[in-house]
Amino acid sequence: MKKITFQAVLAVILIAIGVILLLETTGIYDTTHLIKYTPTLFVLFGIYAIIKSKLTNILGPLIIILFFGILQLLILNLITTTVIREWWPLIIVAIGLLILINWLQVSKIKGKETDTIDLFTMLGGHETLNTSNNFKGGNITAILGSVNIDLRDAEIKNPPATINCIVILGGAEIKIPEGWEVKNNITPILGAVEDTRLRTEKQTENKKQEITINGIVLLGGLDIKD
Repeated sequence: MKKITFQAVLAVILIAIGVILLLETTGIYDTTHLIKYTPTLFVLFGIYAIIKSKLTNILGPLIIILFFGILQLLILNLITTTVIREWWPLIIVAIGLLILINWLQVSKIKGKETDTIDLFTMLGGHETLNTSNNFKGGNITAILGSVNIDLRDAEIKNPPATINCIVILGGAEIKIPEGWEVKNNITPILGAVEDTRLRTEKQTENKKQEITINGIVLLGGLDIKD
């Protein structure tokens, strides 16, 4: 059974919201009673992101939970705009605390040997060093944030390894060993993909080490380095 990834969960949420809105706009079914609970989906996604990251990436998800949680309470009339006007400075305090926590708990994993990756960041940063001797690939998702992965100490036994990358209003950096062959299938949309690797003779020594990078970069950037 395939592992559930951040990209899969986000895709399901977007599809569900799209279907609900489509049923409403086409008049096929009155989904008004469902639309008002849409913010809850993003709250659940934020909770999932925190659990999935094992508390290593909490800034972005907690901001999502905070924003959409307040929005949901307003829609359900559980709080009023008057309450928001009186207590809104607490939102600034909460964001400040989250930034402080994120600074104290730097999202950097050293020497991780997992064969696959599933990195997600929103409104934050994530740095990972992977040292697997059988790297297979995985997923990178950066929304209003940055993901940096260092594969220079990793090896690929069964090439090609495949990384699926989605970058929206953010950035990603992938560092690979000299000599790895890269198949770049990234589609940039108002964004940029740069391969800044140095070309050396070492590229001919390790031809079996191949990696394929798929995905999209929307209003962001992806940099491939060695």
